[in-house]
Amino acid sequence: MTIILVEFFDHTLDPRGTRAGAKPAMGMPDSWLDALIGDGQIERRDYVAPGVLKSVTARFPTREHRDQFTSAVRQVSKLMGTHAVVHGDQVW
Repeated sequence: MTIILVEFFDHTLDPRGTRAGAKPAMGMPDSWLDALIGDGQIERRDYVAPGVLKSVTARFPTREHRDQFTSAVRQVSKLMGTHAVVHGDQVW
């Protein structure tokens, strides 16, 4: 098992970091993350506003599952007007 922490940046305060064409967002919509998680499990969710994630701690069965998720969540977060940063990698 592998565990990661993903933080989403609030670009509403400084929209210069937002992808061209995207509306600056406070974080990742909860429903979008649920669509991306796949075989992973969300262990903890921190919210910046109702339905908007500030950070999540997620567990994945393999590194390959984790890598697929991190790639997808980074790309989708840009489209959603935020920026995902992945921290840590603990393997059991």
